[in-house]
Amino acid sequence: MEAYDLLGRTLSVTEANGLIHDTVEELFYELSIEGEISGFRPASSGHWYFTLKDSGAAIDSAVFRSAQPQMVMPENGDLVIAKGSLSYYTKTGRLTFVIREMKKKGDGTLMEMIEKRKAYYRSLGYFDEDRKKPIPEEIEKLGIVTSASGAAIRDILNVTKRRAPSLDIIIFPTAVQGDGAAANIAMRIRQANLFGACSVLIVGRGGGSAEDLAAFSEPEVIEAIHASDIPVISAVGHEIDWPISDYVADRRAPTPSAAAEIVTETIFRRRERLDKAMMISSSLIRERLSGYSSRLERCRHALAGMESRILRCKSQIPSTDDLRRLLMLRVRNAETRLYYAEDGLNDIIAERIRKNEKALMEYREALKTALSGRFAAAAASFSGTRKELNEAMRLSIRERKASLDTLIRETEALSPLAVLSRGYSVTTDADGRIIRSRGDATPGQEIVTRLMDGELRSIVKEG
Repeated sequence: MEAYDLLGRTLSVTEANGLIHDTVEELFYELSIEGEISGFRPASSGHWYFTLKDSGAAIDSAVFRSAQPQMVMPENGDLVIAKGSLSYYTKTGRLTFVIREMKKKGDGTLMEMIEKRKAYYRSLGYFDEDRKKPIPEEIEKLGIVTSASGAAIRDILNVTKRRAPSLDIIIFPTAVQGDGAAANIAMRIRQANLFGACSVLIVGRGGGSAEDLAAFSEPEVIEAIHASDIPVISAVGHEIDWPISDYVADRRAPTPSAAAEIVTETIFRRRERLDKAMMISSSLIRERLSGYSSRLERCRHALAGMESRILRCKSQIPSTDDLRRLLMLRVRNAETRLYYAEDGLNDIIAERIRKNEKALMEYREALKTALSGRFAAAAASFSGTRKELNEAMRLSIRERKASLDTLIRETEALSPLAVLSRGYSVTTDADGRIIRSRGDATPGQEIVTRLMDGELRSIVKEG
């Protein structure tokens, strides 16, 4: 594309980035740049990515794996002289200094300052273990000094929510990099101590370059942490980052998430023990319930069998009214048979008497004409016959009466009244239904107890 064409038309983003790409890679193909390594991060692909910076500016840089055999792996803070070319990635518009050669020139200014400051505070005893306050096991409130919108606060809150959701947290928001960040961090630490607001204070931020973490190596922050009455956990960057706050704090955490795990350890372990105890208790309760359920099931089967037997027995045992009706029927039948027997005997006797009287009249007439001896014999014969008839009638009556007595005794033996006379009783409700168990009666219900000589009516107090 000719340069004069640019003034007469509107470019697309692709065209504009392509133009920049061609211009940069044609003009800046061999550069030598001196700067300090910052934010060094080896990638899983083997390439190195970092920032070259000085006091006034910074540029993204990369060393591809093919160029690494001729150089030593750098560290953050190293002052190096790098040779390479600029590369412009058109899809994202990102400019990168691709390094082919790199030599270390000396310690970087920032790291040199931090090392000197570290040595100074070590000489004052700020790092001594005997000056560090223990982190309490029982933490009621946790204070956090960090950015309210950074990754560190999200990591800490995620961990505490998972491990100790009941923990009270007070956030002291502050800037964590740039101008005034150190003074702001120190002010928040002093503020937490002034209010006595928490049991432990986490001071930190997420990862970044050395200059991004520099605020946590500033004297204001170091002095505030050293003077804090509240135990302080320093949680700055990643495992490889060691600002001076990590040395002066009462406890160092490699990451903000690790700091959250430290302060929630006791609560988390207590919850683990509680969960384990609850699991064991639940298991024991389920085991007990299973045993009780089995016993209940066996009782239900036994009760069903008893109910079945009771129903069979109930079907075979007549009710009191049925027994009474049966007894009265038998008595009436016995009386009827007795009446019939008496009537039959009377008829027989009357018939015989009539026949004998007729014969006697005939005999009397005959006797009138017969000899007096025949009359006496006839009279004697009549008298004997009459005695025999009377004896036969008495014998028949005794036999009938004995049979009736036997029948009455048998009937009385079957009568519920005989059972009642031995001290037993029968209880029914007001409608005459028999109450066989406690479950058949309810408190306040009227019941009737039948005894040998009458009935008792009562009210149920407990069922």
